[in-house]
Amino acid sequence: MFMKRFLILLILSSVMALAGSLMAPRLKAQVIDEKLQPASLMISGAYIRTMPPGQKMTVAFLTVSNVEESDCQILSATSPLTNRIEFHQHQHVDGLMRMRQMKSVLIAAGETVVFKPGAFHIMFFNMDNPLMDGDKTEVTLQTDECGDYSTELEVRSLVKPKMMDHH
Repeated sequence: MFMKRFLILLILSSVMALAGSLMAPRLKAQVIDEKLQPASLMISGAYIRTMPPGQKMTVAFLTVSNVEESDCQILSATSPLTNRIEFHQHQHVDGLMRMRQMKSVLIAAGETVVFKPGAFHIMFFNMDNPLMDGDKTEVTLQTDECGDYSTELEVRSLVKPKMMDHH
């Protein structure tokens, strides 16, 4: 009886050891994959405006939060919509609102930067095709050392729809 239990335990421990060794590469791959997925920046509220008639440029807005303990510098952006995207910022200078191009945008550790009208925004130039309200597209932000971040942009109309009069 003792020998039978001993053999069963030996077989079970061998099976467990074999199963563990088969799982080890899979677990290691998961950890490696997680490291490849950037997690320093969280992007929310992303949208892009439709273009005014006759215009070949538009603007996108979003919120970027840095959840890490080190700064992230957004260096550039890419999109299937165009080959020219720039970061801009509105600033008050001598009582006037001026827009200037930014080479990069710093997202300091633990901070949030809101790209919104009258502040930071992302300009899309050389747009050949009009955007339709409700469509979706994508933009990818490239950073210095924090990875690349792709996010979906909802297309929103520049003009709000008129409400029907019910009088």
